Amino acid sequence: MILSDCHMHTTYSTDGRSDMESMIQASAKKGLKTICFTEHNDHGAGFFEGGDFVVDTDAYYEGYKRLSEKYRDEIEVLFGVEIGLMEKEKYFFDEYVKSYPFDFVIGSSHTAGLYDPYYPEYYTRFETVREAYRYYFESELKRAEIFDCYDSYGHLDYALRYGPGKNSDFTYERYADLLDPLLETIIKKGKVIEINSSGYKAGMNGPNPAVSIIKRYHELGGLPPTIGADAHEISYIAYEFDAVEAILRQTGYTSYSIFRNRERTEVRI
Repeated sequence: MILSDCHMHTTYSTDGRSDMESMIQASAKKGLKTICFTEHNDHGAGFFEGGDFVVDTDAYYEGYKRLSEKYRDEIEVLFGVEIGLMEKEKYFFDEYVKSYPFDFVIGSSHTAGLYDPYYPEYYTRFETVREAYRYYFESELKRAEIFDCYDSYGHLDYALRYGPGKNSDFTYERYADLLDPLLETIIKKGKVIEINSSGYKAGMNGPNPAVSIIKRYHELGGLPPTIGADAHEISYIAYEFDAVEAILRQTGYTSYSIFRNRERTEVRI
């Protein structure tokens, strides 16, 4: 049973819709033992609608300290961040993640080049959706090669969540020439991938990344993934975790990873 949700956002994130205390209370009510807040920091992107997706980390940390102490007898609350991987921001994030006592750092590619696949305009830049996905995976591979300051690579096929047809036309084999070296690079560096259950919410009938990616990651020797619902409000905490547990078992895992003080531990399911 999965009792840890290690990817969630509150109103400290630009797109968060529930405050931190409400998220903690709802998580405890669901029976979770551990949660980790991972507020957005997409420093350097600077083009998102509604804000820059850069957390006020000082305010976030103060709020975290107060509430994690208040609820320490009910639930373990960890302090994390989700950084937006962009080549030009490598040195900023190398220093940033050392500036705060983060338990856990998710590295996510919310862009390919300078463009965000969240927006339909991204796909109009390519002749086919397959080319758009290929460009996204190429960008991820470059970032996996140069970044070392994260612990878990977030929602590895993020572009599929928003593309036309979502993952209906996706096969691992079509992109294996990029996905194999991407996964091998992550594994070689001692990092893990995340299973992010928000794919179900997005209508993908599965998590991000796709089951075929998780399966191949296991075949290549990948350590147990981290698990997160990517909730931005209380209703999506631990979303579809029963389905995620089934996928873990299906792909050969009997445990998942949690990070505390940037150190990985395993929890059996």
